[in-house]
Amino acid sequence: MLKRRIFMAGLLLLYLLAGLAFPKGMEASTSKTASVLLIYDSAAMSTPKEGNIEALERVLASFGVQVTVMNYDHYEAGMLNKFNKVISVRNADDLFQLPDSYVRDSATYEGDYLHIGNQVPENIRQALQLDSVSADQDTAKLTIGQLQQTAMTVSGISYLTTFKGKTYGSLSSEKLKTNSPFAVMDGKYAYIPYLVKGNLSELAAAYLLKDWLNVTTSSHTYMVLDQIYPFSNLDLLNEMADRLYEAGIPFIASVQPVLSNLDYPAVQRYLETLKHVQSRNGTIIVQAPVVASTISQDISVLKSEMLAFLDALGGYGIVPLGVGSEMYWTYDQHYAANGLAYFDSSVIFPNERVLYRSQTATSKAFQSAAYTIRNDELSQYVAPGEILEPLPMDTALVYAFPEDRQKSEALITKLLSDWTTFSDYKNEAHTVRTEANEMGSSNGQLLINGQTILLSSNKQDVNSEHAYVQEGKKSLANLFSVQNKVFIILIATTLLLFMAFLIIGYRLYKRKYTHMGRQL
Repeated sequence: MLKRRIFMAGLLLLYLLAGLAFPKGMEASTSKTASVLLIYDSAAMSTPKEGNIEALERVLASFGVQVTVMNYDHYEAGMLNKFNKVISVRNADDLFQLPDSYVRDSATYEGDYLHIGNQVPENIRQALQLDSVSADQDTAKLTIGQLQQTAMTVSGISYLTTFKGKTYGSLSSEKLKTNSPFAVMDGKYAYIPYLVKGNLSELAAAYLLKDWLNVTTSSHTYMVLDQIYPFSNLDLLNEMADRLYEAGIPFIASVQPVLSNLDYPAVQRYLETLKHVQSRNGTIIVQAPVVASTISQDISVLKSEMLAFLDALGGYGIVPLGVGSEMYWTYDQHYAANGLAYFDSSVIFPNERVLYRSQTATSKAFQSAAYTIRNDELSQYVAPGEILEPLPMDTALVYAFPEDRQKSEALITKLLSDWTTFSDYKNEAHTVRTEANEMGSSNGQLLINGQTILLSSNKQDVNSEHAYVQEGKKSLANLFSVQNKVFIILIATTLLLFMAFLIIGYRLYKRKYTHMGRQL
């Protein structure tokens, strides 16, 4: 009987320990998290395909997956088995010899595989029953969803003639007079013959990637005003926020952080404006600071200054809901750890000037990430007057903040005449965590440390008087005051003596002149 009680007590203890080890909402058995290996043969520098790796990275980031990017030359045996999804990009025009270790591993690989470009592996060709014709130079028409690009100049492109599986879009050849699908997928295998940065193929790839990555959540379209700085026309920003609010257009304000002198009146006016923008259905995201140099930047400054600005926002009742950054920040250990780690949501901009501090092959993934595209770029693929449907991934249409009223009026007029339905960013869950605060949104409500923020459009006047140059210590003030008085007395005495000598000299000269006149 005693042994039975000891045995039951042991079982109860194991059960309790299991409950501690796996908190509510977690499964006792762990599943392999979604991770993608993006492997390529060439970056295709100085060719039309240059940049397609970066374009693919940004589309993948918008689906919230972690990506490891690698050249075939750096592949090591066994790496494939660490990933449940692999994308191979073949940019090289000549026949490229794959590493033996990769060939052996790919023969037994059981995960999902997407091939982009030419030189399709034989097992993929057989699985998708692929056959194609190619053209060195051609003019093609690409259509997918409601998007269309005509007269697209292409080179080294393959058109599918036979295939198996679900097709995506259509690709028409002017030279060959053929019409083929843009991409095809069947089960765990998928194929995209053509992908180039800067044309519709970049967006078209997202339609297949959403299914291949098993993404089932609905996507949203957001409006972003970027290039907002503390020295921007803040009165105009207030007016635009009011106009957009009256028109029922929610928007995101991508604002540059202030990294020092947070007590200056100019910064206080900036915060007052952001608070007003927030009250007018505007969402605040913090743009990553501009990197001027990788040498002069102190490695500890970014973290402390970002934390200070985020806490300054929270202390002012402003709730940032994400971070905006160029994509290369997510592939840099320093920037990811000290600049991006506080956010679970991001708006990812294309790279403009890449300055890595500590480059890494594996990206930082976000729970929510929006793909950005300038509105004028996207509009060229949509028929005039047609209502834009959501793209496969969360998409932010970016508009530069206008710095004068003429441009502001033009932008407001354009938005009012546009039928695009923009989603409210704060309707989704977003969280920003610092050491002092937890800020975020839930069901349209803004929260700071669990407390709902009451939105107020009242703006406070900020006193412009400020001691921009701080006074030093005053321990020697009395001594310096006495010295100043002594110097003043000495200078005054010297001036009096000088005037006396001047008067005496004048009189002596006058007397001498008079005496000489009498002698004449």
